[in-house]
Amino acid sequence: MTKFYAQYLALFIGLGAYNTFLPVYLENTLGFSSSKVGMIVSIPSIIGILFVPIWGLLSDLLKKQKSVLWINILMSLLFTGLYVITESFVSVLIVATFLEMFRNSILPLTDSLTTSYCKENDKNYGGIRVIGSMSFAIASFLCGQLIKITNNDLMFFYVFMVSMIGCLIVCPTLDTTSKIEHKEKLNLKEDLPKLFKNKAYILILLCGVCIASLTEAMMAYQGIHLMNLGAGTELVGLLTVFMVIPELYFMVKSKDLVEKYGMVTMIGFASLSLLLRWSIYMFTSNPWIFMIATSMHGVSISIITICAFDFIGKVVDKKLYTTSMTVYTFTIGVSYSLMKLLYGTMIDSFGINSIFIFSIAISLFSFVVLKWIKNLDLIRNKNAEIV
Repeated sequence: MTKFYAQYLALFIGLGAYNTFLPVYLENTLGFSSSKVGMIVSIPSIIGILFVPIWGLLSDLLKKQKSVLWINILMSLLFTGLYVITESFVSVLIVATFLEMFRNSILPLTDSLTTSYCKENDKNYGGIRVIGSMSFAIASFLCGQLIKITNNDLMFFYVFMVSMIGCLIVCPTLDTTSKIEHKEKLNLKEDLPKLFKNKAYILILLCGVCIASLTEAMMAYQGIHLMNLGAGTELVGLLTVFMVIPELYFMVKSKDLVEKYGMVTMIGFASLSLLLRWSIYMFTSNPWIFMIATSMHGVSISIITICAFDFIGKVVDKKLYTTSMTVYTFTIGVSYSLMKLLYGTMIDSFGINSIFIFSIAISLFSFVVLKWIKNLDLIRNKNAEIV
């Protein structure tokens, strides 16, 4: 277990720095417009996310999850080094695309390896993932301070590169399970179509889009909006702390809460918290109220992550588990990348409130999806277990 803790610690330190400060770097340092920022944080992600299920399929076909993960980490490190010396819009777009082809797959491959281990050994995945959430928040805050102290806007790149080196060291030592090592080999022609005919799986994908995609897409612009409200870069780092604090509780407790209240109730609570978040975003001009509302991110993302991973494990074939997990991540990634691209255009055309209104509409639709999930025969038959 210690090795998994170390992997999530190293990985999320890099993600906390990179995800938080890349949009700010692109707009404030390189001088790109919101629409150009939207293109850089979305188009490469879309292309990169197309590779997520490919890496997942390779892992299932070759049964070499750690090797595939290690290659993705190494290539992410190399392309980040190239990103540091790239400045023009076209070249940044190209380098970012190659980076995302590998970076996007690191977390889903790590999650697949970790959740498989936790299921076989009766461990709490949320207890491991919370280490990542803590390091994400701390890294974001400290990186903001480092940028301010050193007056070096590239600092978040350096933090990410160090984190990738840490992951390269830890990855080969991670424990694998007998299910991964000895599971039945995947037959693409026969087994893959079954995944996409699974109604329960498709609905949890849609639910993830309505919750997880919204929270991830907003991250690309909330730091910029916070600075427009009068905050400095140090508050952008602190914003992530507010965002993650509730996640520390819900990542650990979500499994128990799902067993007590049911999956549908918990996801409904996550959707409700997002509605509150978008409504406050739309009406406040106070940076601190905006930051407090951002704490709803931790509530929603932790609940949907635990619920979705647990639900997928119940409704898909074991030999399709890694593929189903990476397809889930792929779906979330494509949808939030498209949202980020749309958001950049909407901000330039209609102002920041337009994306908050859009987010409210999508959050409301999540309740419709939950109604469909609740009506599934599978859910009715396993009421005590899932709902």
